[in-house]
Amino acid sequence: MADDHGIRIRPGTPADVEDAAMIVSVADSARGTTPLAGEQDQATTRRRLADPATFFVVADSPHAGLIGVAAGMDGRENGGRGPLIPGLCHVSMVAVLPAHWGQGIGKRLLSALIAEARRRGFEQIQLFTHLTNTRAQALYEGLGFARTGETALSESGEQIVRYLLSGTCQ
Repeated sequence: MADDHGIRIRPGTPADVEDAAMIVSVADSARGTTPLAGEQDQATTRRRLADPATFFVVADSPHAGLIGVAAGMDGRENGGRGPLIPGLCHVSMVAVLPAHWGQGIGKRLLSALIAEARRRGFEQIQLFTHLTNTRAQALYEGLGFARTGETALSESGEQIVRYLLSGTCQ
């Protein structure tokens, strides 16, 4: 589906992994998020996106190529290291290149990802965001996610908060 700027949201493919990992890194840096050590962070992102259990969507611009990404995967216990939690999708790596912030691309990416998660049979969708990322929190709440009150530390040691979307969605 394309908007009036020709930006199309589509399923991500293995050919998109490198560009998608770069988008995540650039967006994290622009937000002031403390990334893991540069290449290690991108390698982790590439590995997660290439995992057959991960599904992702991208925003594709006819003028700029890939400009956004959002990924989903099975939710797991113990911060993603434990057993699967049946019916729970974990959303990760929601990122848009900073030059395209404020254009509704994040909302379109998440809406497409939520639709795909529902199509795959997930009943609940969770995500975590940095405590200080109020822009993302407004986006998630606008799509019906509710803050659970649970907090954790990110891989880089920053406080993150959990959001959950249950039942039907837009």
